[in-house]
Amino acid sequence: MGSPIPRISRHAKGRVRTGARITLAAATVPIVVAGIVTAAGPAAADPPGLPEVSPEYLKEAPAEPVEYTDGYYFVQLEDEPVATYEGDQSGLQATAPEEGESIDFDSAAVEEYRDHLAAEREDVIDEHGLDAVSEYDTVFNGFATELTAEQAEELAASDEILSVERDEVYQLNTATTPDFLGLEGRHGSWNRYFEDPERAGEGVIVGVLDTGVWPENPSLEPLPEPRPDQDVIDQKWQGECEEGQDEDPDGNITCNNKLIGARWFDSRGNGDTPGHYASPRDSDGHGTHTMTTAAGNYQAPVTMDGEEFGTVSGMAPAARVAAYKVCWGGCPGADLVSGIEAAVNDGVDVINFSIGGGGTPEFVNAISLAFFNAAASGVFIAASAGNDGPGSTVDHQEPWVTTVAASTHDMTYRSDLTYGDTTTTVGAINGAMDFPLKSASDAAFDDADSEAAAGCDPGTLDPAKTEGFGILCERGNLFTDMANEVAAAGGTALVVRDVDDRGPASVVTSQAVPVMHVSYTDGLDLVDWLGQTGDPTVSVTTSERIGQNAPEVTAFSSNGPGLAAGQNLLKPDVTAPGAEVLAGMVPDVNRGNDYAAAQGTSMSSPHVAGLGALLMSANPDWSPMTVKSAMMTTAYTTDLDGDPIQRSGEDATPFDYGSGHVDGRDMFNPGLVYDSGPSDWVQYICGTPEAHKIAETCDLFGSIEPSQLNYPSITVAQVAGAYTVERTVTNVDDRAALYMAKVDAPEGTTASVDQRWLYLRPGESATYELTVTRTDAAFDEWAFGSLTWKQIGGGWNRHEVTSPITVKPAMLSMAEETTLDGAPGAATLTGTAGFDGSISTSVNGIVASDRNEATLTDPTSGSFPTDDPVENSHVKAWEFTTPADASMVRFATFDEEHPAGTDLDLFVYLKGDDGSLTLVGLSAAGGSNESVTLPGGYTFVVYVDLWAGPDSVDSTLHSWVVPGGDEGNLAVDPVEQEVALGEEFDVNLSWSGLESGARYLGTLDYASEGETIGSTVVNIVT
Repeated sequence: MGSPIPRISRHAKGRVRTGARITLAAATVPIVVAGIVTAAGPAAADPPGLPEVSPEYLKEAPAEPVEYTDGYYFVQLEDEPVATYEGDQSGLQATAPEEGESIDFDSAAVEEYRDHLAAEREDVIDEHGLDAVSEYDTVFNGFATELTAEQAEELAASDEILSVERDEVYQLNTATTPDFLGLEGRHGSWNRYFEDPERAGEGVIVGVLDTGVWPENPSLEPLPEPRPDQDVIDQKWQGECEEGQDEDPDGNITCNNKLIGARWFDSRGNGDTPGHYASPRDSDGHGTHTMTTAAGNYQAPVTMDGEEFGTVSGMAPAARVAAYKVCWGGCPGADLVSGIEAAVNDGVDVINFSIGGGGTPEFVNAISLAFFNAAASGVFIAASAGNDGPGSTVDHQEPWVTTVAASTHDMTYRSDLTYGDTTTTVGAINGAMDFPLKSASDAAFDDADSEAAAGCDPGTLDPAKTEGFGILCERGNLFTDMANEVAAAGGTALVVRDVDDRGPASVVTSQAVPVMHVSYTDGLDLVDWLGQTGDPTVSVTTSERIGQNAPEVTAFSSNGPGLAAGQNLLKPDVTAPGAEVLAGMVPDVNRGNDYAAAQGTSMSSPHVAGLGALLMSANPDWSPMTVKSAMMTTAYTTDLDGDPIQRSGEDATPFDYGSGHVDGRDMFNPGLVYDSGPSDWVQYICGTPEAHKIAETCDLFGSIEPSQLNYPSITVAQVAGAYTVERTVTNVDDRAALYMAKVDAPEGTTASVDQRWLYLRPGESATYELTVTRTDAAFDEWAFGSLTWKQIGGGWNRHEVTSPITVKPAMLSMAEETTLDGAPGAATLTGTAGFDGSISTSVNGIVASDRNEATLTDPTSGSFPTDDPVENSHVKAWEFTTPADASMVRFATFDEEHPAGTDLDLFVYLKGDDGSLTLVGLSAAGGSNESVTLPGGYTFVVYVDLWAGPDSVDSTLHSWVVPGGDEGNLAVDPVEQEVALGEEFDVNLSWSGLESGARYLGTLDYASEGETIGSTVVNIVT
């Protein structure tokens, strides 16, 4: 059976703070929201800075308050959804599929359990007088609805609700690539594994969540009948073709045996707004482009602007496709979950998700949990990495999703742009033309903002100055938006110039006016020429397709390290073509053309979705993670010239391309794979800072360090001396094979495998350990290497199974906090050194807490007014003025000092000279184990709120001001010691003279050559 869905903890329900929602389970250790500061040196003139409690800061905090405001929300109910229900309720049989199988939606068990979930939802909806805009039961148990802030607070306080999560609006991440990927040709994968390109992908259904579909596109024409895979499709397909309800009959659609399904989800009423169809029909082009890239028909002829551009094919030409329209400019989360649920219910094998929410430290939300259950049901998911690179911005950091970066392929389109005596090469797909050119600034309204005008922002171009001219705009807005602005003002063409050096100009899609793209240097020359010439006429030739070296990671592709899971999982997973990709388009917005070139990770993701469809067609019993592993371990990291893949003129790294560029040939024969399933993913979540979101599930399944997930790549964000990871490989070949380990250690480290040889029969698995040890690598800087299992023998079919290694060496690995007891007492702390040298240990404190006691009554189980805190019967405030030389300040409450069921929360404010209060820390977990740690040198006001519990509680708030020096009651031995790289060392502690029945606090500071390299907070309970 599958494992339970990671569910937002029920202990989190109703934790409402001025509209804030804390999704934390009852804690057994303090939850610290405000960041701890390492021990201070000599007192400074100014105290250390305080953390700013803002949405940005709280993204990294274990307890994240999210303000409730009027808007759309997900409401998650208690029971598990169909995809992961294991039969733990009396009278209701399990519905989760066995491993390697799909959900049997026609079974009585599924029907009965769905009825049960529907009744549960109906009760909640009726009780609270709600209108659900979407209801879910397959990959998520609950519904989406529009709520007022007060309704959201009421729901969050209900015993029937697990979580109330704000519905965010996500954004779209906007050739002949099959040959480049090794699919076409006599020896290509289409012929080798499917006998005929027109049979490649048979028996597989690709679901595309996007802007809908233009069903008349030639790449989606009906497939020849009869279809040899029709019985397979009929057995799994449970979906439908929703023609639509558009007032314009042309807005509705019909399906065929290629486009077998189309649905639309509109929780916000977007279909009634201008420019949109109340149907699955695509009014944007993004969805049609991604769908035809993934699984468009074989060799559809392409004509654009009267020019023939050969033919295009999708990755899986024989696969069937289904459109799920979930985006209407933006993509409401409620519609995304509806689309995911519908796709799984309908029987798709693959989902493409060229949609992003931005790379944040968080990866557990309603969307990712829906994908968790889709993957648990056997669906392979490809998702775009995002277009916000460079920087640590990669999106979709869930291990159960395959995240795709964007890179170039071996063909490009180029035109010659001539001005004066200069001819330069530009990216364009247009017919030949001549036109007078004018800068956007010169064509703008007189009162337009100069910066906005330069970028051709909407409403900036004056028709009186623009009509009849081509307009030169600075890059910054979408090409589509700039072209629309030029066209609306009567312009004849758009020339876009880069404002920084991004590399060569790229081809652009055909737009409302012809578009040309010039590089940064050529753009500067063009501006100079415009300022000097009296005849600003330019000419452009028809584009020609030419070859180029590839791949190169695009400048826009988002990259790692990922911010989630402590940076212990490599994302993106792979890269694929995402620049100058020619595929289907909506003619209404494309000057009547059925095809256009576009770029973005939106374009690279469907390449991988289509390749996944091919692998699932050839290997119906493979799990989604086996498919992912086959792509990752066979990916390559060199270009056509045999040099390292580049990005912006430098060698790219795994943070740019993951395991490398997908190989459409070798992926079919990976030899060994790294597999994982729902139980592994749950343990992975439980080893990350987001474990609190699924605390109940973590109690059942335990946790693993994120680096230990059985993943095809190896990433360790903190290597102090040495670190060992464990991996398991499975032989998916039909022959036994002997493999030898070849390790390319990251620079400045050594790396070794505990088994040099692996001999595996078909279907057999083996586990190995890889140990990475630092030698002279720079601390706190990433280093890259690889591990390859090379098959011995095997002839032409010899396998090489490669995993990238990414590690970041650290000087010290030591517990960040420890709790000890006894008066007197002794203990030993053990750490690991990341260098050869000496470590000195010093003490700050230890000091007993001051006890601040108050009787609190009338628990509210409601909101605490964080923007206007006041004392009342259930809230008590204390004020503390702290010295600047304090090494740390802490405020805490403890479960064991309060009656069972007591739930206290802490809110800490900085008091200004004018008496103003600024929230700088909070702790609001379930129960009364609450803690906030801050630097000294400020006046704080601490509010203790009795959120739940008995009607009257005698509360105790502990406060510590730890000095920046030794109080003489805690001794360390040795004070200084020699340490060796990768070796453990001990710090012996002894304490005496402490008052009985008190709580003491202090810190141990570790230093090398006078520089602090770490610290441990020491709690001693006497």
